Amino acid sequence: MLDVLAISIPFFGLIFLGFGARLVRFCDDDGARLISKFAFFITLPPFMFYHVASNDPAAFFNFGFLWRYELVTILVFGLSGLMARGVFGLTRNEGGIFGLNTAYPNYGYMGVPLVILAFGEEAALPMGLMLFSDTIVLLGMTAFFVSGEGGSPLTIISRILMTMVKNPLLQAVVAGLLFAASGLSLPLVAERFVLLLAGGAAPAALFALGATVYGQPIRAAFREISAITIIKLVAHPLLVAAMFLLIPGQDELWIKVAIISACLPVAANVFMLSQVYDAYSGRTASAILASTVVATFTVPVILYLVFLI
Repeated sequence: MLDVLAISIPFFGLIFLGFGARLVRFCDDDGARLISKFAFFITLPPFMFYHVASNDPAAFFNFGFLWRYELVTILVFGLSGLMARGVFGLTRNEGGIFGLNTAYPNYGYMGVPLVILAFGEEAALPMGLMLFSDTIVLLGMTAFFVSGEGGSPLTIISRILMTMVKNPLLQAVVAGLLFAASGLSLPLVAERFVLLLAGGAAPAALFALGATVYGQPIRAAFREISAITIIKLVAHPLLVAAMFLLIPGQDELWIKVAIISACLPVAANVFMLSQVYDAYSGRTASAILASTVVATFTVPVILYLVFLI
């Protein structure tokens, strides 16, 4: 348990440091957005590139792992979207974003630094595969749910492809795989430059997350936000654990990374997508805050249980 606390307390401490910086007005909305952009576009891509490039690229294409994890993603998204419409009376667009909230973990700001801190650089490959495949599946399902109001099928497909192409973390994963496959090594100067940037990834990303979620309301639509938080932080990792433990055949490390990834709070990118589709933006912002706060208690517990596997 001490090992878990040694990982989780500094990790979530950085999030609350960013939250506190907003609370004492050390930075405003513009400052939080700037820090967020710095983390997402400047420090996290070299962080991901370096750790992916340090592994065997052949191990990345693990289709047994892929179908297990993505089957749970589709199940969580689909059932949550239907529940949003049947239980909460949301529109089709709102139901799609509701489902996205429950199924899209915060890979970038939390997942990447957490799994590598907890399990070492070997965790970069399963994380990279989930980041790559989940982006495709979740963007596709979101487009399907909102297709009635989201434009023609060609427009939707082009929107998905452009979102993927512009994602710096996906670019870093692909670049890392290609570099590893080439058999080349970084020149010393380039390697030190990449490592300097990568070293700032975790603190910048976590501080930015805390600064970004500050000030979001939670009381509005409390039932919906509670449902999203419970599904995302409890149901999602339990289903992933059941899928991998009941259908064996995967490496222990990959299973642990999958479970930890699934237990993460709602991704900050969901808010961006809610604005793109002009649906459920305010409650998405609240769900990101609520799930991030509750995750400070649930993630250490699940991390402890995962270490027992």
